[in-house]
Amino acid sequence: MYLKMLFLLAGGLLVSASSGNKRRLLADLFRSYNKRIEPFEDNAPLHVKIELNLIEITDIDEKKQVMTTHAWVRLIWRDATLAWQPEDYAGVTDLRIPSDMIWTPDVRVQNTVELNDQLSPNGQTNAVLFSNGEVLLVYQAILKTSCRVDLSQFPLDQQMCRIMFHSWSYSGDQLNITNEGGSGDLQDYISNAEWELMTYNKSQSTIFYACCPEPYITVNFDVVLRRRPLYFLVNVMMPCLVVTLVALLGLLVPNESGEKITIGMTSLLAVIVLLLVSSQSTPPTSYVTPLIVVYYAINIVIVSLSVGLAVFTLNIHHRGARGHKLPRLVKSLCFGFLAKILLIHVDLPESAQLKMITNPANQEAMNAYKPAATPTEGEPGGENKVVDVLNRLLHTVEKAMDLHKRRITTQDSLDEAAYEWKQLAIVLERALTIIFLIVVLCTTIAMFS
Repeated sequence: MYLKMLFLLAGGLLVSASSGNKRRLLADLFRSYNKRIEPFEDNAPLHVKIELNLIEITDIDEKKQVMTTHAWVRLIWRDATLAWQPEDYAGVTDLRIPSDMIWTPDVRVQNTVELNDQLSPNGQTNAVLFSNGEVLLVYQAILKTSCRVDLSQFPLDQQMCRIMFHSWSYSGDQLNITNEGGSGDLQDYISNAEWELMTYNKSQSTIFYACCPEPYITVNFDVVLRRRPLYFLVNVMMPCLVVTLVALLGLLVPNESGEKITIGMTSLLAVIVLLLVSSQSTPPTSYVTPLIVVYYAINIVIVSLSVGLAVFTLNIHHRGARGHKLPRLVKSLCFGFLAKILLIHVDLPESAQLKMITNPANQEAMNAYKPAATPTEGEPGGENKVVDVLNRLLHTVEKAMDLHKRRITTQDSLDEAAYEWKQLAIVLERALTIIFLIVVLCTTIAMFS
């Protein structure tokens, strides 16, 4: 029991001694220290090292052209007035004090979009002082920086945003802001659901302004991001592709059904509605036309052409009913060449003209049934009125049969022409469907591969 109390007493004395040494060190350091005086050396700039530990890409506002990031800012510089000898203070090598007690470099975000960029540390942030005069200041910051967003390839776009730091009032001859270059610190980075971080590099540049001959140092942190397109491909692109394919397959609907134009117009309205709905998720811009809008425009044109060509094939389907003959060149090209490529079997009827060609034997048989000439008065048998009536009756029947044959011949010719035009419409519909399918698939693969 007494041994335990002895250890506790010894520990308390050591803590008290340590606190006393730090209290004495703090009093000695700030006895004559003035935080309004810069710790610059004669004829030499003060080197301030800055590092930006990227934690998270919070948001990229395409409309406002702003990138919001969560990061840790780390500043390191040397202040000779804050150095001490550790052996004079019982081996104390570091000291933590509120950052508002010492001079801090006025490093600001050059391309910030807010006046209060939240970069300056508040009084609750501690700075670490080392015995050699080195000062370490680390604090969190929410940075909102301008970023020129190029939406020409949306939703397969890749953006490069830059975070720029510079001194607000000191030139490069007084305050030299530096970093090590190369890749940035991503040890604590949290991935974003919409954006994939490709590269994160840092660099340094020197700028000369027209007003001043002194150089001004800028430290750049380049963030290259690529959008994750799965959401847009599934919810925006896929419905448009499906509706376009349905409109193209509507060309294969039989013309007798009367639904060919209805399917095309319904598909066209559906694509337009999808475009209006997808425009709510598409960032508004007037500089370029996004890739997704171009894709929708192409599909609207394709669906409109399919509707127009459906009207064209319907006219071809019903053209034979008006007695128009199919040209021989079109018949040989479509039925002899195109139908074989498309694997369409066309059974053309025999020509109606060939059916009406009779051989001499049939002609003689027809002449044998013609009635003899009617005898006149004064000739033998001319008084037979019954024979005369029968001959006239047979002549009338013969005329009726000839008229009926001509009507059958005309109807067969019309049926043959109508059948040929209908077969032509079938061949053209299948050919146009295949062509449009190839165009749609090639366009989709070319634009989103």
